[in-house]
Amino acid sequence: MIDPLLLIASNRRVVSFLVAREYYEARWLRPFLDLIHCIPVKRDGHDLQALRAAARVLAAQRVLGIFPEGGIARNDVRRGLGWLVRESGAAVVPAKVIGVHQYPSDWRTWSVRQHPRLRYGVPLHFLEQAEPSEILGATMSAIATLA
Repeated sequence: MIDPLLLIASNRRVVSFLVAREYYEARWLRPFLDLIHCIPVKRDGHDLQALRAAARVLAAQRVLGIFPEGGIARNDVRRGLGWLVRESGAAVVPAKVIGVHQYPSDWRTWSVRQHPRLRYGVPLHFLEQAEPSEILGATMSAIATLA
C-alpha cells in the first residue's frame, strides 16, 4: 500500500493510478484519489471503460502509474498495460519498491519498522506493432532486475 505514496512523492508531476473501485468508493479516501485524478477500475480484469480513461490520461501527456501485477497480492499479471502502451505509444518507466515486506496482517505490515527504497529503471520504448504480451513481458523483466 505504500508503493503509490512513494511514486507520488518521488515525482514532480502528478501521478494518476488505476484504483480498485472499492477503494475509490471509500468516502474518506475519494477526495485524495480525485485530487490526483485516479481512475476507478473493476477487479474482474475486463473494465474497458477504465482502460479508455487511462488512455486519455496518457494522450494528455500525463503520468499513469500502473501495477501490472493486478493488485496487492502480486499474483495475477494483467494485460491492460500492453494494450495501453500500444494504443498510446507511451514509454514505460519500470519502478520497484524494495526494503518492505507485506505481512498477512495489515496491522503487522504497518507496525514493523521497514526501510522502503524506490528504484526506477530506464524508460522502455516499444514499436507500434509490438504485441501486448511482449510489452508486458519486457516490463515485468525490467521490474524484476531492479534491486
